[in-house]
Amino acid sequence: MATIQIKRGLQEAVSNLVLAQGEMAVALDTGNVYIGTTAGNVHINPKGGTADTATKLATARKFSASGDATAPAVSFDGTQNVNLVLTLADIAALTPGTYTKVTVDQKGRVTAGQTIAVSDLPSIPSSKITGLGTAASVNTGTAQGNVPVVQADGKLLVSLIPSLTGTYVPVSRTINGKPLSANVTLSATDVGAIPASKLGAASGVAELDSSGKVPSDQLPSYVDDVLEYDSKTAFPGTGETGKIYVAKDTNLTYRWSGSAYVEISKSLALGETSSTAYRGDRGKVAYDHSQIKSGNPHGTAPSDIGAAEADHTHGRSDITGLTASRALVSDGSGKLSISAVTATELGYLDGVTSAIQTQLNGKAASSHTSAKASASALGHIKAGTGFSVASDGTLSLTSIDGGTF
Repeated sequence: MATIQIKRGLQEAVSNLVLAQGEMAVALDTGNVYIGTTAGNVHINPKGGTADTATKLATARKFSASGDATAPAVSFDGTQNVNLVLTLADIAALTPGTYTKVTVDQKGRVTAGQTIAVSDLPSIPSSKITGLGTAASVNTGTAQGNVPVVQADGKLLVSLIPSLTGTYVPVSRTINGKPLSANVTLSATDVGAIPASKLGAASGVAELDSSGKVPSDQLPSYVDDVLEYDSKTAFPGTGETGKIYVAKDTNLTYRWSGSAYVEISKSLALGETSSTAYRGDRGKVAYDHSQIKSGNPHGTAPSDIGAAEADHTHGRSDITGLTASRALVSDGSGKLSISAVTATELGYLDGVTSAIQTQLNGKAASSHTSAKASASALGHIKAGTGFSVASDGTLSLTSIDGGTF
């Protein structure tokens, strides 16, 4: 920031100065300030700048109040006291009246009023409340709303107990001959049910598995006379007489002879292994298909065999074999080619908005000589005393010194 220093000195020296119009001077020992005018030096802060007494303000001011309390503006010019009449602001949601419960804000103003409710009361132990008395002396008796009194035997009077006739089942009632005077446990026999011990047992009843069917081990042997296994080697070590065993890998059938599995017949077995015959209907379909020599019977797409579509594009990651950090150009055949320009050199063009050579032609040569400024010609200048030059070339005034006397 620039510093301007006016003429300054002791009172005796300043009093003898002849100031030009608008020129200022200050007496350092008294604080008096003077300015030059056509009529001579003028003392602009008599008595050191401290105001003398005043009976009236040159410009009247107004006092008022706003916010939670308001007061109309009253003019004040210093000739009389100011008296402001405050009016508290109304609360729109509050109706004038008497309330047993109020809500206040942080300033202590009532903002709402309600009637106190039971839920507003805190829990108070009966020991803190006087006049309650005891059940033996307060509101006791047989009238409506009274508290009944327990007799010396710890029971209520029979006359106070309502009749239970027709409401409860008497303990003399029985269920399957068992009285209700104690806990009643009913057995399967009592309710005509099948005992759990009979489930899946001999002379009992069959069970159902998770699929809702009777397990095979609870069925007679003739129900599952034909048994299938993945292969002959998966057959049980010892078979059962009267059952047929099927090897699913060969579709051959066997019986148990008592000591070994014997193939029931040497009939032709159908299947898709080296020891079976292939189905004729499937064979004909395969042969007919082999005779098709045109078209695309399978509807095979290029993607099904790892090939590209006839019309396709490549992303950057699909192009390999390139030299790192080099610019790509199209050659005479219109194909991509690697140029000698590096990525760093290409980055020098970032932000260019016009021809580079045209921009260079408008620049001065590095060996040029700059002319000095004069009263009649533009050129370079050199900052003198009282001036400074910022890093961006801005010339600033740093100080002006009127001198000391």
